[in-house]
Amino acid sequence: MINGMFNALSGLKNSAQKLQESATRLQNSFGFEKNIDMVGKAKPGESELIDTNSIYIDISEEVVTQITAKVAFTANARVVVTADQIIGTTLDIKS
Repeated sequence: MINGMFNALSGLKNSAQKLQESATRLQNSFGFEKNIDMVGKAKPGESELIDTNSIYIDISEEVVTQITAKVAFTANARVVVTADQIIGTTLDIKS
């Protein structure tokens, strides 16, 4: 039970990270942000805007990535809610 919840929480984190990375790629492709890594922190010593001429981002691919990550996030959230309900029911039975 706890292992399932741990896996679901790891899935939530991974899905959120994929959404963030995709959003960052889209944002950087339009030159709106400084040169940042995929976790949103400025790279040391690099504060210039990204050269958007050298970057090609397929927007349709990013939309598919975001939809897939959203569905995975929702599924993992449902697992966490269900596990919480099971644990609550189990504790109620034992009381």
